[in-house]
Amino acid sequence: MDSVWQLETPSELDACNLMHLLYEQARKGKVSSRNLVKRCYGDGWKTIKERMETEGSVWYVWYMDGVRNLLWGRV
Repeated sequence: MDSVWQLETPSELDACNLMHLLYEQARKGKVSSRNLVKRCYGDGWKTIKERMETEGSVWYVWYMDGVRNLLWGRV
């Protein structure tokens, strides 16, 4: 996944890539990935799926909150 964002740390790019992989696995029905993504965002699967399919500055803040939760082990 190529990033057009200016991330704060190089580790955030790795975490974004991992989140993308987890989300794709979750969309394909992998329960463990879906559960981890849900824990990162603290939202239900339907809400996560809707937000992942939209863009914008509010979306970016929400997305990066989940990525940082994954990166910093807050799940």
